[in-house]
Amino acid sequence: MIFRTLLAGLALTGALGLASAAQAATLALGGNQTTVEVTADLAALGLSGAPFGTATVDATGANPVFAFAITGGTLDTVTGNALIAHEGSGVTLAALADPAVSATVGNFLIDTAGATVFGDVIGGAADIALFTFGTVDDAGVELLIAGDLAGALTAVFGAADLTGARFGIAVPDVAPVPLPGALPLLASALIAAGLVRGRTRRAA
Repeated sequence: MIFRTLLAGLALTGALGLASAAQAATLALGGNQTTVEVTADLAALGLSGAPFGTATVDATGANPVFAFAITGGTLDTVTGNALIAHEGSGVTLAALADPAVSATVGNFLIDTAGATVFGDVIGGAADIALFTFGTVDDAGVELLIAGDLAGALTAVFGAADLTGARFGIAVPDVAPVPLPGALPLLASALIAAGLVRGRTRRAA
């Protein structure tokens, strides 16, 4: 719902975005959450997923939907680029055959300029690329497994190289910020990142 609202606000970007930029170059983002519907078949990979830290999961539907609290971030009102932080939450992946074999990824940072989600392997590598953006539309942001995360999954679980595999769909629900036009700018950034990603894929 909020993502569609962001897209509907794109028409306001020109008028309101210029007013915002004139007042401040960088705005602090508020709270709310990012939800991720996991569309990857974890069971087929021999894995299960559970929330870590403050994350929650709704497993009542066809696919589990994880929720991660937005703990801060910034929006550049000139470029529309945003950093959306989710400190203290994540996902623990465990082997179905031996739940003691597990890996937890968390402290997600969505970087719309780089079309990448960074984060930590809890107890391991920090600030690595976990996901890249695939398609971005009114349904959300398609998350594709990045090489760093794929390597970690191979190291822990012996999984095949999953670089580029679809993990799920993320929907950031960012709290309103003080200046008008900030949310349309954020939507613009997400859409632009998706378009750039799409052009790169078609050119390859």
